[in-house]
Amino acid sequence: MEPNTPQETNIAYCMHCGNQLQPEAAFCPNCGQKTDTPSPETPEANAAGQAVPAAGSAPDRIDSYLNYAIVITILALFNCGSLINLALGIAAIIYASKVDKNLLAGDRKEAEACAQTAKMLCMIATGVIVLQLLLVFFVIFFVLTCAILPILFQ
Repeated sequence: MEPNTPQETNIAYCMHCGNQLQPEAAFCPNCGQKTDTPSPETPEANAAGQAVPAAGSAPDRIDSYLNYAIVITILALFNCGSLINLALGIAAIIYASKVDKNLLAGDRKEAEACAQTAKMLCMIATGVIVLQLLLVFFVIFFVLTCAILPILFQ
């Protein structure tokens, strides 16, 4: 006697959000995107309805640099209220938050562009912080030198 196996059914999943679809659905009830007929390259979905990439395919994850942008923004708040760094940090957070949204919408090119912009803004802000610290150390060194040299050569 063979074990009782369920019949295979052709279950469709949304390519944009991974939600399970009715076979005759033209639009996803979850994200509203138009459904496409699945192709062999279409990722399968796991039990939770999330898309799972096919074996051997490149991951769909892009580093958004959101953590870096948050750290830069917090450092700007403690760095004597540096408005340049604060503006760069906030702009980097905005661009970094667009990365996942664009990936979910299926626009990988725009997601990569947003990630690169966020990275560039963070790097510029890091450079500004380093320059500010060097300037502070130079001023402190100059003041100490001017205060100590006259005492040494009296």
